[in-house]
Amino acid sequence: MDFWGAVRTLRRRWYIALPAAITAVAVAAGVFLSIPTRYQSSGVMVLTSPSAGGTFSEKLSPEDAVRVNPLLAFDGSLTTTAQILAQILADPKTRKESLGLDKDSKENFTAAGGGMSGPFLFVTADGSTPESAERLVTTVMEFAAKELDKQQTALKAPESTFITSQVIVNPTAAEAQIGGKVRYAGAAFVLLMLLTTAATFGGDSVLNHLRRRREAREGKDDEPEPAAAAPAATPPVGAAPAVGAAPVGAPPPSHNGGPRRPPGPPVRRPQPTASEQTVKIAAPGPRAAGRPGAPAWPTNDDQP
Repeated sequence: MDFWGAVRTLRRRWYIALPAAITAVAVAAGVFLSIPTRYQSSGVMVLTSPSAGGTFSEKLSPEDAVRVNPLLAFDGSLTTTAQILAQILADPKTRKESLGLDKDSKENFTAAGGGMSGPFLFVTADGSTPESAERLVTTVMEFAAKELDKQQTALKAPESTFITSQVIVNPTAAEAQIGGKVRYAGAAFVLLMLLTTAATFGGDSVLNHLRRRREAREGKDDEPEPAAAAPAATPPVGAAPAVGAAPVGAPPPSHNGGPRRPPGPPVRRPQPTASEQTVKIAAPGPRAAGRPGAPAWPTNDDQP
């Protein structure tokens, strides 16, 4: 079936297609409304090194002449530290014990280091309400700053060499995230429209089949019954038969005057054989008186 044939079928069976399409739209709208809306907010903090650098000198003893902050003792130290903080924040134990987030929490966040782009820590949080998403971003960045001081203290780095953090992008206004809802509703709508098309064509096929059966049954019922043969008129008792009339019970004569062959199955004549189809001529005999015209084979007497 081509495109226009499908359109004609949908138009002819509109009483099937239209309710099914309305149902598909209603179900898609229900799916869209049933999925809760999520709100997303983000913030950015940057790590900075002290102005005096990562070393500190004290004239106490030779072994303590120079003290170094281990987190500033290698190339790209700030970028690496930002990535370390991102790994700490991604730890499930940290999320559960320090931030109070577990698998059943309605709020969630992601933290990523700046990588090669610089010593940045990007925090993105989503929640069921705009306030909860913005509040979670603030909480995560504050925890990251405290964890940075805690790690440097655990490494026994001089306080004057501590890396500091600074918030450069405060939590943004949370925005509604409806992309997932739209995708789920669109998938439900497309699936139901396919089912609608299949139901329309299936209903059209069933209805056409029932219509053909009904027409065939009605046509069979409307056929006229064959008329019964009229009984032969019986002559009155004692009446003389008409002149030239055949006796009662005798088979009707044929058109050429001969007796008509009684009804019955036709007799199939066998095909003649080749011998029967051959034209046979009598052999020539001797010429004799009284049969001047009899054929004869030529003899020596016939030669001049």
